[in-house]
Amino acid sequence: MDSHADYYNSASSWLSKNILHKIIWRHYAKKINPYVEMFYGVTPARVNFLKDIYKIPANKVELLPLGADDEEVDKALQKDVCVKKRAEYGLSEDDCIIVTGGKIDYNKPQTLLLMKAVNALKEENLKLLVFGSVAEEYKEDFEKQLSDKVRYIGWKTSAEIYKEFAVADIIAFPGLHSVLWEQAVGMGKPCIFRKIEGFEHIDLGGNCLFFEEDNVENYQKTLRYAIEHIQELKMIATEKGRKEFSYMEIAKKSIKLSKDQNE
Repeated sequence: MDSHADYYNSASSWLSKNILHKIIWRHYAKKINPYVEMFYGVTPARVNFLKDIYKIPANKVELLPLGADDEEVDKALQKDVCVKKRAEYGLSEDDCIIVTGGKIDYNKPQTLLLMKAVNALKEENLKLLVFGSVAEEYKEDFEKQLSDKVRYIGWKTSAEIYKEFAVADIIAFPGLHSVLWEQAVGMGKPCIFRKIEGFEHIDLGGNCLFFEEDNVENYQKTLRYAIEHIQELKMIATEKGRKEFSYMEIAKKSIKLSKDQNE
């Protein structure tokens, strides 16, 4: 079984934590425990949640991360895809492209700060492409940040997102975690993520940076560093990201863990 619950998306109130999770769901976890070979947490934070809240024995809990679809990655990384995308958006080969996306709502308002940070940076060849949906209460502020440097490219399907990632020099996610984090790393792209405890698995030793604070100044500082060290980030991201977050490799790992548990 796998679990996607953590302290950020679940157990956020006293009632949820102490009644729903610690009593009701822990009860069912205890009942199914004898029949389950392995409980997978898809992030380190969710591994800890299984052990701390549901009291699953530590020897029956493993990290098995989310990942990227190998076939979609291969299709998206074909050279002509990137060329066509840059042409579609009127971008030159010299432009440094940052891509971000997902739901822009009360859970992820930091995208607006990222847009402000890019607009305020002096680097003229720096461009930010934003995809996804925008909650009604954020639309006015969102539209104010659109410019020659910051463009909204609309809502994208799961398959289309891989192609948007392909055009990126850097993929940035300043808000809460989503499966897009692992997909971006699985594309072999340099990334910048919001620093959140329990989500360190996406750091492969130099493939990504972290936004340490939720403010424009920190975003600008981190973006500048990423641009200056883009080749170092890219080398590690390409070398390690595609393998570590390939669903093919993740599937092999799950089979091996299951076999090891039965031996």
